[in-house]
Amino acid sequence: MNFLVKPMTLFFNGIHGFVTTYVSNLSLAYFLDLVIFTAIIKTILLPLTISQTKSSIMIQKMQPKLKEIQEKYKNDPQKMQEEQMKLYKESGTNPLSGCLLFLIQWPIIIAMYYVVANIQGFKDVGFLWVESLGSYDRTFILPILSGLSSYLMGVMTAPKGDDPSAQQQRKMNLYMSILFVVMFFKFQAGVVLYWIISNVIQILQQYFIINRIRHKEEAKLQ
Repeated sequence: MNFLVKPMTLFFNGIHGFVTTYVSNLSLAYFLDLVIFTAIIKTILLPLTISQTKSSIMIQKMQPKLKEIQEKYKNDPQKMQEEQMKLYKESGTNPLSGCLLFLIQWPIIIAMYYVVANIQGFKDVGFLWVESLGSYDRTFILPILSGLSSYLMGVMTAPKGDDPSAQQQRKMNLYMSILFVVMFFKFQAGVVLYWIISNVIQILQQYFIINRIRHKEEAKLQ
């Protein structure tokens, strides 16, 4: 994990040096550091976010065909799964595409744990009701917000419909959101705040991506 922690620490310190040139309040400075740092990471990951969002929209459009397959092969689960996978392949859609984005972000969260631990400033400053960004939130408000923002982000991209893959994805979204709440109870507030900011940025990205795709489709119909 050192290969991520060192460059991320240097990068964060560079952002902090820039921000503190203009902002004297350290609590606000560290919050802005996290916003800028997270925004840059989310920009780097934007192609994956676009791919995931497009895939989700495509799966939603495929729901009538998936329902037909369910009805046709309801007594043959293996054949049903084969036909569903065939349909996904023909449309160039991967129902598990959202997992890739999560798997890439997971090492970043772990690295952030060490980045926050390595930077003394996080221990020395608080933010709003949090006494220290280098310690856990004793009110547990941030962990709860992390779960809510994770759930909302998942709802935006989770496919609608009754097919097993859509249902599984919605259940997974709920379970993962609860897991984040529990996991972040003892994480430093700075890390949890990073995750909340990351979710908010991704929600905004997904909103604009979905609207852009809809506008393109409406323009084609005109």
